[in-house]
Amino acid sequence: MCGISGFVDFQRLVGNAPWQPADLHLAEQLRDGMAQRGPDGAGQWHVPGVILSQRRLAILDLSPDGAQPMIGHDGAALTFNGEIYNYIELRAELQKLGCTFRSTGDTEVLLAALQTWGPDATLPKLRGMFAFAYWNAADHCLFLARDPIGKKPLYIWHNGAQLAFASSLWPLTGWLRAQHHALTIDPVAIEHHLAGGYIAAPRTVFCEVQKLRAGEAWRVDAQGVHRRPIEPVPFAEPGERLEASTLDQLEFLLQRAVERRLRSDVPVATFLSGGIDSSLITAMAARLHPGITAYTVRTGDGQEDELEMARRVAKHTGVKHEVLDIGHAELDLVPTLVRHYGEPFGDSSALPTWLIAHKAGAHHRVVLTGDGGDEVQGGYPRTQMFALRHLIHDVAHVPHVPLPSENPGLTGRAASLWFRGYRLITPGAAAITAQADGLHHLHAWFAPDVRRRLAEDGWQAQVARTFAAFATHNQLDRCLALEFRLYLPEDLNVKVDVATMGHAVEARAPLLDRDFTDACWQVRAHDRVRPWQTKRILRALLARRLPPEAQIQRKQGFSVPMARWMADGDRQQALAGRLRAGLPGLPWFDGEAAAAGFLARARAGQDVGTLGFRLLWLAEWAEQNARLTGPQAP
Repeated sequence: MCGISGFVDFQRLVGNAPWQPADLHLAEQLRDGMAQRGPDGAGQWHVPGVILSQRRLAILDLSPDGAQPMIGHDGAALTFNGEIYNYIELRAELQKLGCTFRSTGDTEVLLAALQTWGPDATLPKLRGMFAFAYWNAADHCLFLARDPIGKKPLYIWHNGAQLAFASSLWPLTGWLRAQHHALTIDPVAIEHHLAGGYIAAPRTVFCEVQKLRAGEAWRVDAQGVHRRPIEPVPFAEPGERLEASTLDQLEFLLQRAVERRLRSDVPVATFLSGGIDSSLITAMAARLHPGITAYTVRTGDGQEDELEMARRVAKHTGVKHEVLDIGHAELDLVPTLVRHYGEPFGDSSALPTWLIAHKAGAHHRVVLTGDGGDEVQGGYPRTQMFALRHLIHDVAHVPHVPLPSENPGLTGRAASLWFRGYRLITPGAAAITAQADGLHHLHAWFAPDVRRRLAEDGWQAQVARTFAAFATHNQLDRCLALEFRLYLPEDLNVKVDVATMGHAVEARAPLLDRDFTDACWQVRAHDRVRPWQTKRILRALLARRLPPEAQIQRKQGFSVPMARWMADGDRQQALAGRLRAGLPGLPWFDGEAAAAGFLARARAGQDVGTLGFRLLWLAEWAEQNARLTGPQAP
């Protein structure tokens, strides 16, 4: 686990021209801008045309033998961020083929696999989270890859003559500024942030920088970039019924996933929100690792506070329970988070995740989380609604009815009922993009020439295209796949990766084990989630681990009462003042209109927690970005 970075200069590569000391110094600056991701060491390797760098967070094989970049016997080189959980099994397979190893970690196993089998054959064998850069000396090419779940990020700048990459956006853009390369803020990305809360790959906030999509790989050589296709979601139609034998197999796969993720040469803990997912993982980990520590957040708000359920789980599993209290003053952390995330990010649960990672990081370098329990399993209200749509349209064959997307002037409970009815009977693409808070209708805050782009590429258009592109006629599976391929890698995984790595903590998610998720996709979508019950697989597995009095009935998670926090009148006026003053670098964004719209929603008694947090983040990001003049370390 670490922060990785590197460069390819195609002219130097073809001409075998060495790097200058100033180039290597800038490469070190970029690398060390990610020191928080890897406080245990730093390394750099280079040949004419190529530089690979790493900041190390030592988790497996703490000795110098595990340092990176790691060099192979044939001149190949690897810089790698992540963990290969099945490295012991892969090592045994490679040893049978004659490979020898001097280290006990996973990096050397990955390097040997790439050298022995090649990247295309190696990637399907990996079970883990990763982003890596592999230099193939024999073929003079660089291979870049991101894991299929999108747990680890990789940002890339490529202008045809040069390529640069890094695990974090902020240091990479600092290097680009130092090299006097242009950076243009993308208004479409800003709209995605406000409407959806995240900026989905390959887009970033800057037009000149992109990020690899989950499961994407590039082969880079003197002829250019060659992209490896992303594997499709393994849908099964109609799929298996959820029977006892199926649960037995799924329990075995998940237990193995937990066991593999407990492999570590440093202390391991868990995050326990009090919900189904984290409770299941904590219960499984506690059986294998008695007395493990579990961390919980308490917000002091009755709607979001799951402490009592977490306490019940902790009592029945015998874990050591640590509780962190947070309050509205934590909003003062937004400037710090902005520097680490590097671009606008609108998920307010980044705040408690950042704080609990800080608390855990004082004693633990690895935590197991319940992330991934909602996407394939159907834990979100939207998937419950699509489960009902499945019964209405796919089973009962009631036809869809296209309706106008605008509320016909209703308010209160009548508006809520209208919205639910609209999402139930309108065609799938319209239903999947509808939002009760109306944040997908913010185009009036942008200049007229930008609105045309937003109509084609804005958040709503992106979601509709992604939803329609999945190769299945089952709209419930299509909805689940949208969460799995869009929200999971672009919001949830980003939130956890940045928040934990900001404190040198590695987060591992057993529920996102590829063998387990692939097997879950083979179960009928209607058996995974029904209108009256979400996450049926996980509920059944948890019932095998905890007694009835410790069972969880509602969705939980590390969250904050942002609606209450943003209801403060002084806070609202302060935010509106920042917007009215104009956001630097965003000339096409009407801050006056945004302030007026935000305050009008607040006066009407609407929940402005989500919108307020996203606008607050955007204002802070724009101001910080405007102040940058060179490489900056978060």
